[in-house]
Amino acid sequence: MADTPKKDKAEEPKIDIPAEDVKKAAALILKPGYVTKHDLPKMVELPWATALADAVTQHFLTDDDDHDPYVYFEQFDFAGGDIDSIIFNMDLIPTREKALETLGQEINQKLVTPPEHFDL
Repeated sequence: MADTPKKDKAEEPKIDIPAEDVKKAAALILKPGYVTKHDLPKMVELPWATALADAVTQHFLTDDDDHDPYVYFEQFDFAGGDIDSIIFNMDLIPTREKALETLGQEINQKLVTPPEHFDL
């Protein structure tokens, strides 16, 4: 059985995040502690949001000696099937659950509620 060919990393296009977007996102990570598509609309695109999260993390590692936030990137599902991204500072938003609630409030999305338990 032949293996499925793996994508070469060189084939993936590099996404350049403008310096002003990194600066804005980094400031938001420090206060209020998160970035969403309301702050930077291109975050609706997963590859762009992922590249932004990487760029913000790199910013704090190499360009900002005064701050060391725990930057985390996550996508969440919402009622109706929408999926949205958030980049957040785990020093200010300490759990994924709190990040989910914050994102839902920020972008006006309803959280998925599990169905009530029933016996078979």
